Amino acid sequence: MDQDIKNKILFLLEKNEGLTFDEIKKLLDWKGDSRPLRMALSELVRESKVERTPNYDRKRMVFKKVKNNG
Repeated sequence: MDQDIKNKILFLLEKNEGLTFDEIKKLLDWKGDSRPLRMALSELVRESKVERTPNYDRKRMVFKKVKNNG
């Protein structure tokens, strides 16, 4: 997976608390096939760098950067 995409996602999530997939896609000005972006996000979730949680007010799943302990 393209590490550059993952770094951009982490940078965005550091600046913004709780973004939906569509918001991430818009902020990255992503055009075309969104599968590489989805794969990068799911890898970050599996690596425990990003957490995916429901936001009931917005009726969407949001992604947040996991805070490092220390």
